[in-house]
Amino acid sequence: MISPPNRIPVSVLAWTAFVCCFAELPAPAIAQKKVPDGAKVLLVSGGERQHHGYRQQAHFLQKVLEDSGKFQVTITEEAAVLETDAMKKYDAVVLTADRRDDEHRLTAKQQQALLDYAASGKGVVSLHGFCCAAKDWKPEMRELLGGVLSHVGLPDTKVKVGKYTIKVAKPEHPIMRGIEDFDHEDELYYYLQTAGELDAVASVRHEDKDWPIAWTRTYGKGRVFVTVFGHSRWEPGSKDPQENPPFRQMIVQAVEWAAGRAK
Repeated sequence: MISPPNRIPVSVLAWTAFVCCFAELPAPAIAQKKVPDGAKVLLVSGGERQHHGYRQQAHFLQKVLEDSGKFQVTITEEAAVLETDAMKKYDAVVLTADRRDDEHRLTAKQQQALLDYAASGKGVVSLHGFCCAAKDWKPEMRELLGGVLSHVGLPDTKVKVGKYTIKVAKPEHPIMRGIEDFDHEDELYYYLQTAGELDAVASVRHEDKDWPIAWTRTYGKGRVFVTVFGHSRWEPGSKDPQENPPFRQMIVQAVEWAAGRAK
């Protein structure tokens, strides 16, 4: 007598189908946390597609800031909010993305709204790509940041991905407190086009010169922090420079300082 072929239970087949359908789904979005006494931060992402990992970086930074217990973070990719009264509730705005492409370009009104926000006494943090100056930027945008990447005019800003030793220029500054010189892999912008002095809190040595990689500015009554580092690639599995603990600490303390919460 020939034995019937082995049969797979229906329950196993159903479970296999379920796993196949959902195995490739992305991880759920990070939930916003209630931090009642935390500084309110608006994180403005967006930017050119397949250029930087702006979206994944925004969620990474949101988690880092909220896990510190010092911030309540709202993420947006639409810069139109800069023109609204909603900005009054935020202590600082963090801008992480190159917005030179048409889809995410800052309008003249949005630029002016950001300038007015800073001048009123609020905080502005520029992480890596945001300091890539668009051709239609108001001159005051360069004054806000102090140093920008630009290939229009002189000097022609250079870009170099590599491993660097970040030198702490001002160990007593709240942004660099508790941080010693450290090694870091990132994308350096150098030969920046500058407007005024950059009050550097950290620098790197490259091509026998010291280049500022993080600095502070005062714009009106506002506090501004800029770092050229923070390049996050868009390919799946890419690491964020903020995974480097001392660099991450610098960013957290910079947001705290910009928001007026540094002690």
